[in-house]
Amino acid sequence: MADGTRKIKGFCLNEECETKYFRVAETRSLARILHFDIETAPMKVYVWDNHPDFIPDAMLDRDWYVICWSANWDDSDRLISAVQTPEEAINANDERIVRILWDLMDAADIVVTKNGKSFDEKKMNERFVCYGLPPISQYRHVDTQEVLKKNFRFSWNGLDAVRHRMGGEGKIKTDFSWWVKCMQGNQEYLNKMSEYCGKDIFENKQLYHDIRAWDKQHPNMGIYSQTGNPCCPVCGSENLEEIEVTYKTQVNEYMQFRCLECGRTPRARKPLKTTNVQLVG
Repeated sequence: MADGTRKIKGFCLNEECETKYFRVAETRSLARILHFDIETAPMKVYVWDNHPDFIPDAMLDRDWYVICWSANWDDSDRLISAVQTPEEAINANDERIVRILWDLMDAADIVVTKNGKSFDEKKMNERFVCYGLPPISQYRHVDTQEVLKKNFRFSWNGLDAVRHRMGGEGKIKTDFSWWVKCMQGNQEYLNKMSEYCGKDIFENKQLYHDIRAWDKQHPNMGIYSQTGNPCCPVCGSENLEEIEVTYKTQVNEYMQFRCLECGRTPRARKPLKTTNVQLVG
């Protein structure tokens, strides 16, 4: 666009704004990568002892709900977040903030989470269907928890432990009393919980950028390139250099390149030569 920005579909957090679009800076990639994280309230249940094997639904006093969420577009430093009001927290009403997150996720091409495939994504799907919202438009999901487990051997794969191991700040320290105070509608702790969630977003975003070059299933960023030039399939950079070592399959040989931004070593699609290999394996 003329002013160096482009429009992205998504819910504007300004209550006076009726538009469904907001502007983000132009980048070399058209991929809309959304980092998001949620904080949920625990269930309140009745139990006969402290080691129940099974809790019937009749013993449920109050089910879980979303206290707050935070999100960030990868090409922006702006934190987007929503947290319950004290009245919403006391009444376990998360509909307002759930609907806002649906709009954001529906605008994404790729979402990035920490343990989100087994928790955040499924939890939000439950809230979406309970409020009559349709499925999110299809997106690719990068879960840094999966990337860590598949490619590394950290002693602990938790976000705090991994970020400290890699020299990062780690998470904000909390204890269970924060969740209790949030459920009681304490405004101070609702704000603190939102801050805690936002810190997780940027810690996991940095982790994503540090380890994405190792992710063999990462979405191909070349699909989203605005220039159509050869680019790194992980970060979209066109700053590549050819390396001497070629990649050899059972039947062909390919040039390899080193991305000078993220370090990934993609190979060319076309082989260096046509071989006359007749037998394999």
